[in-house]
Amino acid sequence: MADITYQVVPHDNGWAYKLGDTLSETYATAEEAIARAKDAASRQKIGDGDALLAYPSPDGGWAFQELETDKSSGRL
Repeated sequence: MADITYQVVPHDNGWAYKLGDTLSETYATAEEAIARAKDAASRQKIGDGDALLAYPSPDGGWAFQELETDKSSGRL
C-alpha cells in the first residue's frame, strides 16, 4: 500500500478530511466527511497502491479502512 492516509478530523464546527496538512471543506457530520474522503481516494492516482482512511471510532480511538484508488495509467 502506498503511504497515503486520509484522516477525518473535527474542523470549523463540523468535520473535514485531511491529507497531509491540507484540509477539505467542512461537512456537517463525520459520516459525510468519510464519504467524501472515500470519493477523493477513489480518484487518487498513486500507481499500484491504495490509500488508508483513518476516522474516529465510537470507542474514542481510531478506525482504519483501506480504500481502493484509481490504478488506470491515464493513457488512451
